[in-house]
Amino acid sequence: MKNNLKKSKLLISPELGIYSNLYKDIYFDKYNGIKETQHNFLKANNLESRFKKSNKFIISELGFGTGLSFLMTLKLWKKTRKPNGKLIFISFESAPLTKFELKKVYKYVKGLKTLSSQLIKKLPSLYQSTHRIYFEVDNVELILIYDDFKSLINFKFSVDAWFLDGFAPKKNTSAWNSKLFEQIYLATNFQGTFSTFTVAGHVRRGLSNSGFSVLKISGFSNKKECLIGIKKTLSSEINKSSISNNNIGPVAIIGSGISGASLAYSLRKRNIECFVVDKSSTFASGASGNKLALQMPKLTLDNSPYGLLSLEAFTYSRNLAKNLNSIPPSDGLIVLPSRERDHVKYLKLLQNNWPLDLISNKIERPNFLENINYIYMKSSGILDNKKFIKNLIKDVKFVTNFNVKKILNTKDRLKILIDKHGNKLEAKTVIWANGYEMKNLSNNLPINSISGQVTYLKENKAYSNLKLNFSYGHHFSQAFKGYHQVGSSFNRNENMDYKEVDQINNLNSIPEFLVKLIKDVKGEKNYRVSIRASTKDRMPFFCSLETIINKNIKNEYLLGGMGSWGFVYAPLYAEFLIKSLLGEPLIISSNLERLLRVNRFL
Repeated sequence: MKNNLKKSKLLISPELGIYSNLYKDIYFDKYNGIKETQHNFLKANNLESRFKKSNKFIISELGFGTGLSFLMTLKLWKKTRKPNGKLIFISFESAPLTKFELKKVYKYVKGLKTLSSQLIKKLPSLYQSTHRIYFEVDNVELILIYDDFKSLINFKFSVDAWFLDGFAPKKNTSAWNSKLFEQIYLATNFQGTFSTFTVAGHVRRGLSNSGFSVLKISGFSNKKECLIGIKKTLSSEINKSSISNNNIGPVAIIGSGISGASLAYSLRKRNIECFVVDKSSTFASGASGNKLALQMPKLTLDNSPYGLLSLEAFTYSRNLAKNLNSIPPSDGLIVLPSRERDHVKYLKLLQNNWPLDLISNKIERPNFLENINYIYMKSSGILDNKKFIKNLIKDVKFVTNFNVKKILNTKDRLKILIDKHGNKLEAKTVIWANGYEMKNLSNNLPINSISGQVTYLKENKAYSNLKLNFSYGHHFSQAFKGYHQVGSSFNRNENMDYKEVDQINNLNSIPEFLVKLIKDVKGEKNYRVSIRASTKDRMPFFCSLETIINKNIKNEYLLGGMGSWGFVYAPLYAEFLIKSLLGEPLIISSNLERLLRVNRFL
C-alpha cells in the first residue's frame, strides 16, 4: 500500500486569488466564489426544486478542492430538504488541501464560517482511501474518495447530479477524457444531470457521445457560457438499483456487543425504529466486554484488499469513537516487529508517503525506545469499550435476559421472537449479531470459536504518566481505570475457564524494556476470558439467513466473524449492511466489496 496523493500547492494572493500551483489554475472566482458555485452547480442542476421533492438525493463531484461546492450544497439542503430526507455527497480528490490550508481559504470566504469550521473539524488525515463523514443533524453523508478520478471505474453507484469541477481541461487533462465521461454516464440515474464551468469542444462532444443530452447555458461573470446535461435513457440496471425499501423497522438486533451496538447506531441515525436483545442482564457481556480494545489498521505492502479495507474500516471506526467521546487521552500506539520480516515490512511502509499521524518511525519521547525497532501510530490506540458501546446504543431500547429460542413468521410478515419462558417480542426485521453463538443457526456458517484470556495488571506509578500502548503479537495498554490490559491468548475452543498458562504467557510476552520500566509484573492482577467468532480469512461478513440455510426466510440477516478486530470492523460493516437493506449505494471499491459478504466462503 502506498499513499499516492499529490501535494495541493495552495497559493493565496491578491493577483491570483485562491490558486493551485500544482495545476496552475484557480479554485474559484477570486471576487465571488459563492455566486459562481451557486450558478455553475446549484442552479445549473436545479437543486433547490429537486431537494424539496427528494427523500434521498445523491450528488457526485470530480474535484473536492476547497469544499466550497459541498458547503454551498449543504447550506441549500439545510434550507430546502424534506423531513427525514437524506443527502449523499460523493467527491473524488487526488490532491486534497490540509486543514491548515482550508482555514486560510475560508478567511476569504464570507458567510460560511460555521459550516466550514464543522467541515474542517471532521476532515480526515491525508491518505489514499475512502473517508466517510456524517453530518447527523442534517442527515448528510459526505464520502471523500481520496484517489485519482480514474478510480471511478472501481465504484458502483448511481447519482442524481454531477459537479464536474476538475480545473480547466488544459490544466488537468485527467478530469476530461472520453473514458471518464462514459463512466460518469453509467453512474447517473435516469433524468440525472451534470453541470460544468467549461464549454471546451472536446468536453461537450465527449459528454454528448457518452449519452447525455447536452446544452450550453449562460455562464458566470466573465465566462459567457457553461454546460449542463441530462440523462434521458432508462437502463434496467440503474432503474433497479434506485429502488429502495425504507420500511424495515422495527428491527430486532440480537446481541449487544460491538456488532449489535454498531447496527443500532446505523439504524438510529436514519430514524429507523430498532431495539437490542441480549440473553444477559448487561450489554457487552461477551467478547466486547473487555475494559478496552486497540484500534489500528493492518497495513500491507501491496494493494491487498485486506489492507485497504482494514485502513478504511479503521478510519471510520476511529473517527466514530472520537465523535462519541469514547477515546481516553492517549499518546498513540507503538508497534514492535515480532519477526524479522515484520521489521523489513515496516521499513518499506515508512517509505510509502503516509502521513506522520498514521505511521512514522519517530516519537519525541520516551528515550527508552532509542535502540528499539518500532513504528509509531499516533492516531491509533485504545478506546473505552463500554463507553463506546453505551454511546452507540444511546436512546435505543435494550431488552435484557431474553435468550431468543425461536422466531415465528406471521401472515402479515412480522417476526415474533420467543424466549425459553414464552416471552414474545415483535419486529419486521431481525439481525443476528450474537458472536460465536450464531453458529447455532446453521453448520454452514464459516465461524470458528476462539477463546481468549486477557490479563489485568495493576497500574504501576512508574508508568502511570506514559500514555503509550504497545502491540507486538500480544498487546500492553497504557494504564486505564487502574489497570494495564495485557493479552490476549488464542485458543481454538469455547472454554471459558481461567488458564494459568495463559496468564503466564501474557505476562511473559511483555517486552523486556517494559518489564524493566514497570519493575513489577507479579503484583496484583486479574483476568477476563471471552470467546470470539473468527473466520478463516480473519475478515467479518454479513448476509441474509436464507443465503446460509437455503430456505425461504425473509428479513433475517447476520453480521459476524469479527474475531479480535470487532472495534475496527464492526462499525463500518454494520453501516454497509444497513445500506444494503435500504438500497443505498455502498460506495466501496469493487475489489474490496467481495470481502464484505459471506459468499466468499460458500
